[in-house]
Amino acid sequence: MTIRTQIDYAAAWASSIPFEAFVGTANEQKVELWRSYRSRAKIHEDERRRIEALQAPRRVLVLVADWCGDAIRSVPTLVALGEISALVDVRLLSVDEHPDVLTAHTTRGARAIPIAIVLDEGNAPLGVWGPRPAPLQARLRAKIASEGSPNADDKGEFYMPIMDWYAKDKGRTVAQEILMELERD
Repeated sequence: MTIRTQIDYAAAWASSIPFEAFVGTANEQKVELWRSYRSRAKIHEDERRRIEALQAPRRVLVLVADWCGDAIRSVPTLVALGEISALVDVRLLSVDEHPDVLTAHTTRGARAIPIAIVLDEGNAPLGVWGPRPAPLQARLRAKIASEGSPNADDKGEFYMPIMDWYAKDKGRTVAQEILMELERD
């Protein structure tokens, strides 16, 4: 994914909100799901050491919508990482309210979320993660190439293996990949 600089990241950051504030704006049918995933997000000791070793402040601006299944499964891990170090601040930005930021960070030409943009303390972009962990994204691309895109009737069945992958991984790959972006100079 290419980092674009035509976005005013300082303004986007100023419009972003902490996780709990975002959950407070979510569709009430999704609130418990978001909170449940957040309560289960665990950070391993090796990841904790890496985030504690960061030397410079980092901001993680996460483009999100409350309905997104990938976001529900990934964003809580990002939030948990941010809670470990005072140098890392994670905030969420609604793509419905800021479509320009998402348009600047398309994935192979598609508008996909969540997207986590790692910023330095001056709001310059250092790296981008998303919309899914790399091994899962590759798996999904292969599935679409062999089976085609899902339609409304088979969407649940189509995405079941993806949800199973998230359940088995338990946020480990999300944490490892975002840490690589946080560690950039």
